[in-house]
Amino acid sequence: MKLLEGKSTNVKMAIRMFFTFSIFLIVDFQVQAQFAKPQYWFAYNHTGRFTDRWSYGFDLNHRTNGIIPFNSSLSAARMGMTYHTKTGFRFTAGYAWFGTFVPQQDRIWLHENRIYEQAQYTHGKGKLNFTHRIRIEHRWRQLFKDAVLDETEVFLTNRYRYLFQLDGPIARRPDRLTSIRWQVANEFFIHNKEEIGYILFDQNRTLAGIIISPSRSVSMALLYQLILQQQPFLKETRAINSFRITLFHQLDFRKRKTFKIEEIPVID
Repeated sequence: MKLLEGKSTNVKMAIRMFFTFSIFLIVDFQVQAQFAKPQYWFAYNHTGRFTDRWSYGFDLNHRTNGIIPFNSSLSAARMGMTYHTKTGFRFTAGYAWFGTFVPQQDRIWLHENRIYEQAQYTHGKGKLNFTHRIRIEHRWRQLFKDAVLDETEVFLTNRYRYLFQLDGPIARRPDRLTSIRWQVANEFFIHNKEEIGYILFDQNRTLAGIIISPSRSVSMALLYQLILQQQPFLKETRAINSFRITLFHQLDFRKRKTFKIEEIPVID
């Protein structure tokens, strides 16, 4: 009994330290120069499984630069249909809209329309879950022609993304109904040798944090994200610190469940 109490105390201390560290990070980034303000990403991710083979999904996103003041950066909506296999593979195709806010111009949004296809595979080893995802995006992007920012043009580009995600449980007392898991992930983006502006665009994202699940259908992800992103006009790589808060809502309408593979929240 004392051993269990000791483990429970250690877990509580670790969680408190994590949140304390997160608060210090937010405060530290907020007091930095205005050009180094972190981004905050808020998202709602919904999935619905209506047969063993098929499910649907959509997510809504909003990004800001800083909290005080609350400066909008980007909004997005994505939807798709997914085909599931017995072996843990799933194949998705869908459409997404992205709108980038441009405060320097009367034009409020630069629009982007995407068609995407992806393959995802999840497997476990012990209490750990491994997720691999490959996504191909066909992007019609409305971009400025030059640094003057007075005329736009629509560019069609193809981008390839690979995500690797690893998650595992954080031990809790048996009487606790809410489960907590840690999660780390890395995703890199490569364009198919098209030029956007002056240089090739690429990006890398590294994420780490926790997922809190009060029930099987609802989870909340609290993640820190480091983005390394090339800037076409500036010809430089920019490091962006960001914090992500995602609400996952997973529904299952099946009356009979032949496929019983656990649904793992995956960040988009």
